[in-house]
Amino acid sequence: MDALKSALAGDDDDAVKTAFDKLNESQGKLGEAIYASSQADAASGPSADGGASDQTAGATNSDDDVVDAEVVEDEDAKR
Repeated sequence: MDALKSALAGDDDDAVKTAFDKLNESQGKLGEAIYASSQADAASGPSADGGASDQTAGATNSDDDVVDAEVVEDEDAKR
């Protein structure tokens, strides 16, 4: 990040591109590490809530009477 900031302060377009590419590469590696860590945590065992997430997912699917709506106030009706 600091290398990119320094390159942006200068006039060398190639230095900016190189610093930007290095930053993208390091961010990609960081993302891969985070993804691998989350996959390892998910594979290590059951969830901390004891499987309650499966029960709540079934409960939300059976609520057929729920309607999603938005309230819009009419400006003319207020006057």
